[in-house]
Amino acid sequence: MDADAEPGADRWETRHREVYGCGAWERACRQGGLMVAWYQEQDLRFGAPAAGLFASDPGPRVKWPWGSGPHTLGLLLWRTAYDDGVLVDEVALADVVRHCEPGAAPVAAGPMPAAARTGGIAVGSAEAVARAGRVLHAHLTPDRPRADRGTARATVGYRVREILATPDWDRGDWPEVIARARQAMRRADDLREQGTWLLDGRERSLCGRLSLDREPARGTGAPGGDAPEWLTRATHLVGLGDVLATAADALPGEDGGGRGPLAQVLEATALACSGLRDSTEEVRVLWAAEPHGPRDPADWERSHVPDALRVRTEETRDLVRTLSAFLWVLACA
Repeated sequence: MDADAEPGADRWETRHREVYGCGAWERACRQGGLMVAWYQEQDLRFGAPAAGLFASDPGPRVKWPWGSGPHTLGLLLWRTAYDDGVLVDEVALADVVRHCEPGAAPVAAGPMPAAARTGGIAVGSAEAVARAGRVLHAHLTPDRPRADRGTARATVGYRVREILATPDWDRGDWPEVIARARQAMRRADDLREQGTWLLDGRERSLCGRLSLDREPARGTGAPGGDAPEWLTRATHLVGLGDVLATAADALPGEDGGGRGPLAQVLEATALACSGLRDSTEEVRVLWAAEPHGPRDPADWERSHVPDALRVRTEETRDLVRTLSAFLWVLACA
């Protein structure tokens, strides 16, 4: 049975496209791929990376239309979301684990996405599901304490937002992005003091017109009454990133065709701000979907915004404050 052909599944699929701009299967594979990539980068065996996690012999194969690695986990996420009638990101990780327990019915015996049914994932095995179970358990019990976290936070979306904001993970290396922006500021300042870079009237005017030190208005960019504080701040930073990127593009290039010092500073800071865009959009959708405004926005925020993402946001705010002071110096120089 192809779940995609059922009327209820059509509505469920449409909801995913409205929220994420892609189908449920694509979203499940994307989130599953990120979770597997994080797991493979961890030091699971006393400092030894988990190399070849999905490369070893999986044992006897059967022609189930689902594969190993990220696609196996993606299918588990998809199936759980389909059974519960929720978005992939709203699936509780603990609910996905049940498909990996000994004696669980093969996932291929039930509804499946058409892409998997038509062989888009090739073949798989029960061993691949068991390995996916180990990935899930690792995400449910990360190294740092989570005693203060409620079970509602252990969803697919929450966990992916958390690992994407984790500095010691390859794809969450946002401190490097911020460091490059600060380095661009130091370099521009050195060039100015050395007389190598002389601001022209257009650059000086831009420095005076960019207002980055204003705090966002409460509830900016978020429906449902007063938005949680993090959502307000993050939305403001993403908007500033767009402003900085536009300003950088408007500046003339150097004689060799490259970016000038000021444009490089603005562009690097814009990149740091834009790194919050995906998580901000996801949390805004969740907030807008609340039938009634939560009585305690701060508590709601703790249930949807990981600590690592909060830290990233504060560090990005501090970068913007530094840039604001730097532009003031340039405007007055």
